[in-house]
Amino acid sequence: MASSKAEQSISKVDELTHAIASLAHVEKPYQDGCVIKRKLNVKRAPVDQALTEAQAKLDMWKTDRDALDHWTLQWIVSFCMCELATEKERCDKGIKKAQELVDTAKVKVDEADEEVREADNKIEKLAVDYRSLQSQRDELVEILDNVFSSQDESFPTIDDLKKQVEEAEAAVQQVKSKDEKLVEVKQLLKQADSALLEAVIDLRQSRDSKNLGQGQVYFPQAAYEAIKSARELYPTLPAIDPPQEYVKEADDTGAFYSPMQRYLWEVRQRLAALVEWCDTQEMEHMYEEAERLVDVGAKIDAWNLERRRVIKDVILQA
Repeated sequence: MASSKAEQSISKVDELTHAIASLAHVEKPYQDGCVIKRKLNVKRAPVDQALTEAQAKLDMWKTDRDALDHWTLQWIVSFCMCELATEKERCDKGIKKAQELVDTAKVKVDEADEEVREADNKIEKLAVDYRSLQSQRDELVEILDNVFSSQDESFPTIDDLKKQVEEAEAAVQQVKSKDEKLVEVKQLLKQADSALLEAVIDLRQSRDSKNLGQGQVYFPQAAYEAIKSARELYPTLPAIDPPQEYVKEADDTGAFYSPMQRYLWEVRQRLAALVEWCDTQEMEHMYEEAERLVDVGAKIDAWNLERRRVIKDVILQA
């Protein structure tokens, strides 16, 4: 039975073996190209963050300016007309500076998009060949599995190579599992960042102290839960040192923040540092995963070649 299957399959086995050998050289450059593309996507995240932050600052300035244009009795009590004019001028300058930051950030986002497109174009041809390689490799594995499924005799060399394939595949899955967790952690940290940014905007627009006592701070529950989940998912995530001292200074648009707003803003900066830490870990894993994927392919090919040899030298000679 095994001999009959072998006779029927050997021609196709030879054909696929030669086709795989002619395409195997694309595997490493393709994986290297994928690493480059993934790195660009990782590096793009801070660019998106800069645009989000710049837009938030612009929106805050516009809100402040709009409030001055619709001044009420509260503003009349708080400011004389000359002070109101000064405040309007300050807001106009802040809007101009924030708009410049938004425009600059948009240019950088466009540049990052173009880099990703260029990386896509470079690996497009390799991707076609790689998919063909994988398809033919899978087909060959299936054919050889079918031949040896009815073979009673065990072949130590084949068993040993199969074990090596399984170990290599397990190593890839281990790295991918770490990567998946890091991606999820980064999403949670970004959720926390968004909640903190919304809180800063809310505090600035409402000028509300959240009815807290002296020495207390307002911290959004959504941000707290997201950070907690991230730490539970990835226990080695570095700790966040809370801001200790309030420094009254303007940001890069000339805006000043209350102590509570500044506190939340500085926590956001610490979250950004955690995202950078995750990015570093992820990029290290990229290279390891690429190397291990190439290793898996090589081990599968070695396993298939040995099974082909056994068919020709042993099974068909019986």
